[in-house]
Amino acid sequence: MNPMLKKLVDQGFMTESQSKYLEGAIDRKESIIVSGHKGWGILPLMATLMGIAKTKHKTLQVKGFDDLKTEDIDYFLIPGISNIDFEKLIKEAMAVTNVSFISIKDPDHPYSIFKLLREVFKENGDTSKVYQVLECAKIGDDPKLVKITQVTLNEKGRLVKEDFEE
Repeated sequence: MNPMLKKLVDQGFMTESQSKYLEGAIDRKESIIVSGHKGWGILPLMATLMGIAKTKHKTLQVKGFDDLKTEDIDYFLIPGISNIDFEKLIKEAMAVTNVSFISIKDPDHPYSIFKLLREVFKENGDTSKVYQVLECAKIGDDPKLVKITQVTLNEKGRLVKEDFEE
């Protein structure tokens, strides 16, 4: 297990099986969206996943729309950027074929993941990407990774959602 993920497991933020699943998702170059509120552990989780992607793949930290034109990249790393149309940035990242991304969805950066997926499909017909949507929440006083949902599109552009079961 990756030491950065092991730290989150040891803190009780996620289970060992969730950790292995996420590391496998990065190995397979799947897109990851970390959702929740800032106090729910989304920033440390996103930073950890970005760090792992950096060690295994060619990555680029996105600062604006022009970065999405970069070729020969495996992963776009998209932190919560201010003063930008974040929803449009995520949509354009989704539309780039053969490049995945790791990003955030929180009250400061709201967007409808499923709406964007349908819009991108209508534009390019691409069904090849796999998205992992990670939902974080507070259980009592402790932030936790409470749900992982794999989202793909079938050949008709319909969403196929499958929850990770331990």
